[in-house]
Amino acid sequence: MIAPSRGLLLRIYVVSMAQLLLVAGVITLTGWLLFKFDPNSPFMNEARYTVAQLAERAHEPALLQRELERVAQLTGAHVSVYGAHGRLLGSNVTPALDRLQQQEAHGPPPGMFGSGPDEPPVHVFPLDAADPRRGYAVYSRGRPPRPPATPALWALGAALIGAALATVVLARSFVSPLSELASAAEKLGAGDLSARVRSGRKDEFGQLAQTFDDMADRLTQVLRSQQELLANVSHELRTPLARIRVAIDIASEGDASAAQEALGEITEDLGELERLVSDVLQTAKLDLAAGRAGGALPRLRNTAVDVRALAETAAQRFRSAYPGRTLQLELGDALPTLQADQVLLRRAIDNLLANARAYSDDDAAITLRVHASEAQLEIEVVDRGIGIAAEDLLNVSKPFFRTDKSRARRTGGLGLGLSLSRRIVEAHAGELAIASELGKGTTVRITLPA
Repeated sequence: MIAPSRGLLLRIYVVSMAQLLLVAGVITLTGWLLFKFDPNSPFMNEARYTVAQLAERAHEPALLQRELERVAQLTGAHVSVYGAHGRLLGSNVTPALDRLQQQEAHGPPPGMFGSGPDEPPVHVFPLDAADPRRGYAVYSRGRPPRPPATPALWALGAALIGAALATVVLARSFVSPLSELASAAEKLGAGDLSARVRSGRKDEFGQLAQTFDDMADRLTQVLRSQQELLANVSHELRTPLARIRVAIDIASEGDASAAQEALGEITEDLGELERLVSDVLQTAKLDLAAGRAGGALPRLRNTAVDVRALAETAAQRFRSAYPGRTLQLELGDALPTLQADQVLLRRAIDNLLANARAYSDDDAAITLRVHASEAQLEIEVVDRGIGIAAEDLLNVSKPFFRTDKSRARRTGGLGLGLSLSRRIVEAHAGELAIASELGKGTTVRITLPA
């Protein structure tokens, strides 16, 4: 497995710490701004109330001093009260807070004046808002006690360590599934078709892993289908070509009667080669058409198709090709005329009849049944052959899949018949369904919109 990236861990850690510092800075700045500038802040309201209480006792120095000391005990505020002409009346801090050389003739206007960089802001409030010349109070909240340096450093270190541990856990929760996915992709790219992530996670990483596994399954199926195609094509081509070569060799030796006897088999072999090439080309054509349209259905050459005539022609073609087989044709009443691609639709029916012949005994009858309702047309091909196993029903319509892996000449083929028929039916906005039971036979039903 690929090791977690230290760069990713570091980036997540730096981003996390930057976020913590940003939040702390914003909170600190907001509190400072509210404390310093907001005239309606709790601090300012408290200061105005305190100054109002002190103004009531400004004419009695003893009461004023007791009130100043009580304010210092309750709120920690530093207050110095001045009378007319800047005379100090009382203060709870030594030295008294100074207004910095105010012009006594005009009196100090209310507001805040500067202090040192390490000092809290100092505010000035008139004792009487109606007559500021009667006096004023210099008010400061006072410096809050500073925590000891060593515990603060320990707290900062603990916060950094905690953030680092949380960051590592978070980063590994990201890196670990990504590393598993990268490792599986690397193995799959190297040719290991069994490489899968198989993650049990239920989050987005689990969905990504499941998507990768599904893609790998489809890719594996395509590659195996190609291998199956090569094996099937090599076998299907070898037998008729060998027969044709033998017939040519016999004819070249001058034995005309033996060559004449081989002509029938040569004709049959050439027909098989023609069907084989036609199936491969038609399947590739439908795949390419669907791919160019982004998964849409291929363009059809629709014409008015007489369903009754189509079924009778298919039956006649089958009986001519296999004169020893019994085909029962059952046609319903009032069959409609379809707008369809007659060549492709006939090809789909021919493929189904050919499959029914290949997988049933010579003396078993095959039924081609066509009937219609108001909404749809159904075409059924029923055989009484070997049937299809339940585990093969899901795969039987896939390209190149064959239930008979022996590739016997009787059931030979590329496994394209049902797949091609299904694609043709779906191109006509229809459905193809298969019902089968081992030893009893198979029914393939085509449903088309009428």
